[in-house]
Amino acid sequence: MAEPASHAIGRFDKSFLIHMIKDFFLVLLAVTVLEFALKAALVYYKFETRGQDQARAVAEDLAENIRAIMRNEGGPVAARTMYPILERNWDDLGYKIAISPSPVTVRSIEALFGFTPEGIPLGDWPDGRFREAEVEIAAETFCLTCHAEAEVGQVLGRVTVRDYLERDFAVWLDDVTLSAGLAVGKIVLHSILLFLILRARMEPLLRLRGTVAGLARAFGTLSERAEVRTADEFGALAHDLNLFLDRISRLIDELNAVLRRVVRVNDDIVSVQGALRGQVDRLVGGVRRLERDAMLSAKREPLLSQAWFDAIKGAVADLDAALARAGEAPQAAGLVSDLSAVIANAEAQIAASQRLFEGLAGLGDETEALKGAIADMVRMEERMKLIIETGGTLVQRLRPDLAEAAPATLPERRTPPVRST
Repeated sequence: MAEPASHAIGRFDKSFLIHMIKDFFLVLLAVTVLEFALKAALVYYKFETRGQDQARAVAEDLAENIRAIMRNEGGPVAARTMYPILERNWDDLGYKIAISPSPVTVRSIEALFGFTPEGIPLGDWPDGRFREAEVEIAAETFCLTCHAEAEVGQVLGRVTVRDYLERDFAVWLDDVTLSAGLAVGKIVLHSILLFLILRARMEPLLRLRGTVAGLARAFGTLSERAEVRTADEFGALAHDLNLFLDRISRLIDELNAVLRRVVRVNDDIVSVQGALRGQVDRLVGGVRRLERDAMLSAKREPLLSQAWFDAIKGAVADLDAALARAGEAPQAAGLVSDLSAVIANAEAQIAASQRLFEGLAGLGDETEALKGAIADMVRMEERMKLIIETGGTLVQRLRPDLAEAAPATLPERRTPPVRST
């Protein structure tokens, strides 16, 4: 998952509180809509399963009302006044009603009262899905007073009732219109209450966020600690954060101690290196002086060269040959023998001196290599110094209280120049 841009983190519209309130509002709104939808489904279900029974119950109730009118309100004359009221009342309740008098009723009323009873005609009823019920009104004993031509049990008229699905949904819509306003007000009120509750309960989390933000700032210190005020998850989180910061502080203390030891080791290396440098310089200087003096001494004795020894050997050989040809006693034989011995000894000493000179030259080369190794040690010391300074700066940034003790920088040390010959 991609990390969000830094400028988008911490904005008000990205707040957990705002997301919580928005989600809560949307959930309540969805629940309200679902509730209204379930009510609509229930209305349709009742219409399909109980609509016919409901229409029959209304028809029977209307038939009973007609009997009461005929019995108590003055018969057919009163019915002419009461029927429009019944039609209006039942229409307000969503039912369409019709009262159809039978032929025997029409003849009886025309004969006794002089008008033609119409009841409540069917009229132009709307189309749509409906349930219809019809109930017949049979003549009773008291009915024969007005319905003279009828007999007991004969049908005097019919009551027709229609229950429309549209009427049920209209009632549902009226209920939704009223309930929707109340529901929206309740949702807004609950959202405000939730906002206040969350704001109070999230105060420890906001303080914890401030602490973490302070730790995350550039050059921030690790001396800050989160305040633990509650024993809930937020308090446990703050406590764990403090334990983590304590652990980091202990690691920094250990790092500071390691840096101190490194500084002491570096000081020892510097002192040992200085002493070693002086000794090496003296050794190299002495070896080079010996080598130079020996070479100069060899150059100042040209008679001891190889050509001189070869000439001496030749002269001795010529002298021996001349004495032998003359037939004289070799009087200088002892001198020649001594001179030969001296020459042989001189040759041996010169050969030994040459080997010594070669050894001195090799030793000089090795001391030069040793000086190069010391130069590498100096460079390594500089790198160690840089590491120590970087570590000290890091410790000071994380723990300012260790500023006095942390080895932030090392004293400037001038490295003596390496003498060369």
